[in-house]
Amino acid sequence: MKAFLAAFLLACMAVILPIGPTAKAEAPKLKKVTVLQPIPAPDIRFAPWAVAMAQGWLAEEGLEVEMQTTKGSIIVVQQVLNGNAQYGLPAPEATVVARAKGAPLRYFYGITSRNPFPLAVLKDGPVKSLKDVKGTDIGVFSLTAVQFYTTQAILQSEGFKLNKDYRLLDVGAGAGALKALQDGTISALSINAFTYAGFENRGAKLVYLTTPEMDTILAWGLMATESYLAANRDEAVGLARAFTKGRIFCAENPEACISAYFKQFPTARTAGISEQQAVAEHLRLLEVFLDYGPLPANGLWGSYDSAAWSAIVRYMLDSGQSAHPIDPASLYTNDLVADVNTFDAARVVAEARAAKR
Repeated sequence: MKAFLAAFLLACMAVILPIGPTAKAEAPKLKKVTVLQPIPAPDIRFAPWAVAMAQGWLAEEGLEVEMQTTKGSIIVVQQVLNGNAQYGLPAPEATVVARAKGAPLRYFYGITSRNPFPLAVLKDGPVKSLKDVKGTDIGVFSLTAVQFYTTQAILQSEGFKLNKDYRLLDVGAGAGALKALQDGTISALSINAFTYAGFENRGAKLVYLTTPEMDTILAWGLMATESYLAANRDEAVGLARAFTKGRIFCAENPEACISAYFKQFPTARTAGISEQQAVAEHLRLLEVFLDYGPLPANGLWGSYDSAAWSAIVRYMLDSGQSAHPIDPASLYTNDLVADVNTFDAARVVAEARAAKR
């Protein structure tokens, strides 16, 4: 009888317990998606994504995200339309132009709600106001970037016309752009507030010029084609939710945020300086980035204000950048943001505060 019971138990164990390599459960397969940013190399905008990767929040959503860069929002729009990237993070101007021509694009998650594209001039330089740039060259990140549009809109307030009252030169976003401003090759820079903060970290003294109308114009957000968004709604929600957790983490523990950013994107760290100095420089950049994307008044991260999109369309028409009026509601949706915000924010805050700085 004992021999029978022993044989019976062994047989049961053989059925219940996997044998060999199959005993180890396979990790769930992650879906690879590409998110394309309109910048030449990773900058502080990558920090929340880096945290989302490091904390495993993207993996929890079943995603493996490849962050790619390119020079300008127009190229982002083209690549998303061509299917070479599932998601883009362009400023809205290029999308408005494409949408007016029938391109089926739609924003579903807002990141910055203020315009980070003022002109920058030297504090002690010859340009004191927008009027002083008449007849000069202005340096822009690229002629395919959003600054091509925002510069024209800002100078429209003075009645200035491109190639008549001023010219735009492609100067990039690196040290060469600042040098061009300092040596007088250009009278002003048109890049973004994060790049300017980096220049100021290096000792540059800058003054920003813009208009009240442009201050209210929103900037970057997550965008996809309407067909992809409809077919992959849960994926888009998960992508934005992981990013949202990352931005909350960065606000609660900036040092740990920047540390994760450097680990995920090592080329983003300034070469030739100490870790402490590199972190200190990027703390200022992170503060600027977060300041341009506060929590919306309704308490839902990523939600859009309809008035902001109406302002976008109006300024595109008024400045002559778009010849065809379009319905602002066709450019965005808030249908995903409630689901994006369904997570335990207190837990994210606790994880951030517990993380090593």
